[in-house]
Amino acid sequence: MKPITLAEWEDFEARRFLDEFWQRKPLLIRGWLKPAALGLDQIQRAAADEELASRLVTGSFENLDWALEYGPFGEDDLAQLDRPYQSVLVQDMDKKFAQVAELLEAFDFLPNWLLDDIMVSQAGPGGSVGPHVDAYDVFLVQAAGTRRWELAGSFQPDLNEDFELAVLRKFKAEVHCIAEPGDVLYVPAGIAHHGIAQQTCQTWSVGLRAPSSAELLAELAAYLGEHEGRLPRLNPLKFDTERAERIDQTLLQHARRLLAQAIQLDDDALIAWLGQTLTAYRQWSPEDEDDEDDLGLEPPLTFRPGTRLAWSDTGLLFVNGQQWSCPSDFARQLCRNGRIEQLPDDEEARAVLEQLIEQNELVRPSS
Repeated sequence: MKPITLAEWEDFEARRFLDEFWQRKPLLIRGWLKPAALGLDQIQRAAADEELASRLVTGSFENLDWALEYGPFGEDDLAQLDRPYQSVLVQDMDKKFAQVAELLEAFDFLPNWLLDDIMVSQAGPGGSVGPHVDAYDVFLVQAAGTRRWELAGSFQPDLNEDFELAVLRKFKAEVHCIAEPGDVLYVPAGIAHHGIAQQTCQTWSVGLRAPSSAELLAELAAYLGEHEGRLPRLNPLKFDTERAERIDQTLLQHARRLLAQAIQLDDDALIAWLGQTLTAYRQWSPEDEDDEDDLGLEPPLTFRPGTRLAWSDTGLLFVNGQQWSCPSDFARQLCRNGRIEQLPDDEEARAVLEQLIEQNELVRPSS
């Protein structure tokens, strides 16, 4: 495999990015996004939140002295967030901080259901999580300070089993760059990368996660078990009585036919199942939600943080694993905008809004 290259852009072009780089090659976009970095008190508060997964990583690849702790953390645990060779990482920060969630608007050229979360990493000088490989695409947005990124397309996949952290045992960079505030590094799935804080810095990671084929098959099996109660069973049609227990070619072919028949859903059924599955994948489910009574239809209205959306030309809107009949144009508008600023004239569209409010999917935007 040829060593990877790292292209640099001064301006981001969504269509060109999708055509040339998406799920193919890494790309550094200079000065594309410039979010206001979170304060250290906000990081500490988030790391103490039981609804947010947090980690404290210390160590370096050079010294092989990695240590990993899981949150939630108290104030004393994170008294200093600028210690050398230390990183604090908190997932799902877009669900808790409006200023973080706003960053997702820059990625509206991607399907809503593909946007998983924004993880914020606060690191002291030398802070890192080691060279690793993700099974998903990620945009690494530098919010404060500078970070050196090293990338490689060819590497040994073996992990260092001496540590709980999923760090590659061996890693040799093929390309590198220094990310400054406002820079965004796109890393496709399967590209090894290693980020080292050059000073106290903050990085926002926009993760894009879709279910694997194995996860899709598991979800489909559950769906078929619930909706298709009369599927045929694997009963052998004929077999050798002297070797009745043998798994032979006849039984293999019979099994293949049954499996193939089981997944032959028509388009309508496949759309319904896929829409529900994609919008329920890694769904944000905090333990306690504050329900709003008598919300009414008065705009503005917005979906809850972490909502996953999809729609189809067959007149279906999918929200967090549920489906509603909805005019296609209105469903597309909801998925694109994620909020309602003006009530639609269409009665069917208004009925959808009423159902979404009743199901507690729409809320008043926070002021």
